[in-house]
Amino acid sequence: MRAFLAVLLLSSTAYADRSGVWSAGATGAARSTGADFGSASNPSAVFGARVSLAFEEPPIPMMAGDWWSSDTSLVPELLAGFLADDTRAEGYIGAGARLDFRITSNRHEANQRTTPYVAARAIIIGKHQDSATEIALGGHISHGADRRRFGWELAVMLRPQNRDQQHEVNTMLSLYTSWR
Repeated sequence: MRAFLAVLLLSSTAYADRSGVWSAGATGAARSTGADFGSASNPSAVFGARVSLAFEEPPIPMMAGDWWSSDTSLVPELLAGFLADDTRAEGYIGAGARLDFRITSNRHEANQRTTPYVAARAIIIGKHQDSATEIALGGHISHGADRRRFGWELAVMLRPQNRDQQHEVNTMLSLYTSWR
């Protein structure tokens, strides 16, 4: 909860030049449980969905001619979603930060923006409000002045204590779309 409040505070006046970017996507995951993270086994299929709000800097301007440019940006984000298997669904909320490696290219008139990123998030999940940590690697792409973009994310969610008092590891692949 402290991480959630910290992101809210950091995203207010200090980032007034930023705009909100909404994302919505679907998730497929493999869930493993065990007495500790090292012994987590017997993966089962889990599916879900997520909505997020990121506070991003304006896009890098397109360079004239056959050029590309790049920069990095730290992006606070808020998220909500659920994970469900064949017997149960659990909702979650969270907050975190992404380190974006923003690249814009006008080479061969492609007018393309590509952003690979790494992210760390704090999550509260389930009826008992268990804590979890998520580490992710992802990226998104857009063309020209299009405000929509499409992306992917590979993440690992570590949950020290789930509803059955077990350690839980969720390895997740998400596909999403975003808009300003």
